[in-house]
Amino acid sequence: MKSFKGTFLDPAEQDVFVGHLTVEDGKIVGLDLHPPAGAEVVELPGVVVPGLIDAHVHLTMSGGLDPVRDLDEMSDFIILARAAGYLRAYLRAGVTAVRDLGSRAGSAIGLAQAVERGFLPGPRVVAAGPVITPTGGHGWKFGLEADGPEGVRAAARQVFKLGAGAIKFMATGGVMTPGVKAGAEMFDEEEMRVGVREAEKRGAVSAAHAQGLAGIKNAVRAGVRTIEHGAFDSWDEEAFLLMERQGTVLVPTLSAPDGILQGAGRVPDFMVEKTRPIAERHRENALEAYRAGVAIAAGTDAGTPLNPHPNLARELELLAELGLELSDVLLAATTVAARALGQEDELGRIAVGYRADLVALDGDPLSDASAYGRPLRTVLNGEVLP
Repeated sequence: MKSFKGTFLDPAEQDVFVGHLTVEDGKIVGLDLHPPAGAEVVELPGVVVPGLIDAHVHLTMSGGLDPVRDLDEMSDFIILARAAGYLRAYLRAGVTAVRDLGSRAGSAIGLAQAVERGFLPGPRVVAAGPVITPTGGHGWKFGLEADGPEGVRAAARQVFKLGAGAIKFMATGGVMTPGVKAGAEMFDEEEMRVGVREAEKRGAVSAAHAQGLAGIKNAVRAGVRTIEHGAFDSWDEEAFLLMERQGTVLVPTLSAPDGILQGAGRVPDFMVEKTRPIAERHRENALEAYRAGVAIAAGTDAGTPLNPHPNLARELELLAELGLELSDVLLAATTVAARALGQEDELGRIAVGYRADLVALDGDPLSDASAYGRPLRTVLNGEVLP
């Protein structure tokens, strides 16, 4: 038994507790003013919050100027070795869980399994494997192409056969696929519904890359748990009501356009040309959704141009700059992000019964969003990491 002494902040209660957090078998078993008799006492500095969660990453992508070209030029062996380094970097940044929403040949599933079995140090990984997209749709080069409900059902079953813990649909076009209109409707509601049903049978979560309004509504009506990006078109009241009623989570990924636009003149021109007209709309949609009561989870889309691994601290600062209350920024990176991973009963809180995944920050995140960029200690499963 181990007892951590420190200042603890639970995002759900928004209360600061100064005392001892007791851990047994990797789980929190007590929050007390004094440690249990015989417990090993470890002092944690700063303000201790739950381990941070990035709900949208691409571990096999580089975050360089042209990540797609990198994938073309590198072998699977090099890509996976590079990803192993990213996993260690996430832990150093206080990120104890990530959701990978698309990897070449589904190789992030192998990374997730390697971490779970203790072969690799890293955060918990919930991996979607290859994305599911219509023939010629966004991400087709590294995804599974499927058409019609039966085609999507077969593709979903194949993804789960590989060992995926999540599934991702391309509900609309996107920025990084040449020749595809960003925001254009792709999968319809019926196609995604059968895929969501396959996920639900397995207790897995679902996500939809959805940029345009029609695609967003299709995905929400189909029962998809999270909407990724939401950048194109002005949203209407129906979209907000649908998401609130369904409990759908929005993952804005503000870091993605931020990186592309900062790289103008260096990243491929077609990406900049697609991104520049909608960057402000992207921010406005996220803020309007937040004000309408839609739950916001933090996800970076790390791996896209100039969006490195890890980049969650930047995403959280962007959410704060957007206008989210700092208490909701903390929720986005913990409690709500845990919902996006389907692990809300285990992760994202400092409470009895939850996993002892913690990060000690140099600063109070409820008064300074930059504190996320100053991790002092990371605790995973009750063990302080070097």
